[in-house]
Amino acid sequence: MSPANTMRKICVVTTNRSDYGRLHPIMDALRARSDIELQVVVGTAVYFDSLWTFLKYAKPASLRQSLPWYIRARLIALFGGDRAVAARDHLSRTILADGFTIAARLPLILEGGTLDIMPKTAGLGLLGLPDTLERLAPDLVLVNGDRFEIIPVVIAAAFMNIRVAHVEGGDVSGTIDNSIRHAVSKLSHVHFPATVESAERLRRMGEDPATVFTFGSPIIDSLRGIDTSLDNSLYERYPRDVGHIDLTAPYMLVIQHPVTTEYADNYRQTVELLAAVKQSGLPLFFISPNIDAGSDGVNAAMREFRAGADLPRAVFHKHVSLEDYTKLLANAAVAVGNSSSLIREAAYLGTPVVLAGTRQQYRERGGNVVEVPAEREAIARAIEAQRAHGRFAPDMRFGDGTAAPRIAETLATIDLARIPVQKYFNE
Repeated sequence: MSPANTMRKICVVTTNRSDYGRLHPIMDALRARSDIELQVVVGTAVYFDSLWTFLKYAKPASLRQSLPWYIRARLIALFGGDRAVAARDHLSRTILADGFTIAARLPLILEGGTLDIMPKTAGLGLLGLPDTLERLAPDLVLVNGDRFEIIPVVIAAAFMNIRVAHVEGGDVSGTIDNSIRHAVSKLSHVHFPATVESAERLRRMGEDPATVFTFGSPIIDSLRGIDTSLDNSLYERYPRDVGHIDLTAPYMLVIQHPVTTEYADNYRQTVELLAAVKQSGLPLFFISPNIDAGSDGVNAAMREFRAGADLPRAVFHKHVSLEDYTKLLANAAVAVGNSSSLIREAAYLGTPVVLAGTRQQYRERGGNVVEVPAEREAIARAIEAQRAHGRFAPDMRFGDGTAAPRIAETLATIDLARIPVQKYFNE
């Protein structure tokens, strides 16, 4: 605990829309407490702060594309300050709109989607984080999940003798995320796994059972409060995105992320998936892939698909809010791809899912998921079977929507003096 008569300082680090959706309910619960000082650190695009670093280490499509962003960001900073810059970044803008104060921006997001971008991003994080953590001096750093940008966060905290709390550790899956998640767990001191199976796995990994708390996934807390009714007014909130389908009629939601450990095969896998979803005849609603290595192949296949003369009715969105994403997932006739949200959120919502490829291999999942190889005929058959089945009953295996206040209570009251910075393997 912090010195007597001071609030415990908890630093939450978020780098993308996915982990913010899971951390947001906890942040809300922490903000409501009088015994907690909440510090929010946001990972942002490098071009907001250094064009030259961006051009040296990233793989931008062109200088013409990057330079206007940098000039705009610098002018905004000159006349409006850091808050004005943050307001132009999608994640920062969302966090500010939710009423949180951003304690620090961490420039680390590079463009490229190739294998070398992920370690470069981690390196940039390690360069910037020590100064930020030294200035903020938190008692605990709170992180979520398995993103590669989280590795430098927990390394920096561990090296600086700052305890780490980890949400959604103990899961198993495919791709590099599986290794990252376990590495984060081994550098963390307090654990909030989503399921009983994950909690048991952490204990088998040598984590102290007294530091493992199973309250469910906080993303379910967010879903509970969302009205899932959907109409075409959604398009008014995203005027720059491309395409239009009738969201009151059956449609398919498609989210295909890269599989880093199958880097060279991402283009082919995406081509196969696109052929299958096109064959379904349903209107298609696409959400852009994340920035993991392999996104260059996914995006190349997507660009070719969009340029096709016989493009089906489709919508392409880069970002949507958690509320709108929940509406889209809840109302989809079927959801196809490889996002972890198609396992957790879709289970709670009862959405029929076709999981293609190995990205989520071995993850615990509900009966609403059919997993198939990334081959067009296998995907197409599974789509037809899931459409024929229709909606599934909600599955509560990932939580009942009460995780966030219980996590916040634990973070605020746990006796840190009894949790040694120097970890040991619990036999």
